[in-house]
Amino acid sequence: MAETALGSGRATAQLGFAVVVPPVMRVLQVTSLKDGVEYRIWTNTRSAFFNGREYRFPKVGEYTLKMPSSPQGTYLIHGL
Repeated sequence: MAETALGSGRATAQLGFAVVVPPVMRVLQVTSLKDGVEYRIWTNTRSAFFNGREYRFPKVGEYTLKMPSSPQGTYLIHGL
């Protein structure tokens, strides 16, 4: 938006933009344990859902999660 006033010799302007970053989660490594599974993940979100349980992280980055075995298998949901 730009605006000028008659005879003032001045102009004002505003510029705005937005950056949209889609959520990303990558499973980097899966290790089978005696009583479950260990996942090494990288995410750009601060929380993730594994098997219906929410895991919160203090910052964006790489984390290791240890989960007990599930008879139905593992599913994951990530979000902001």
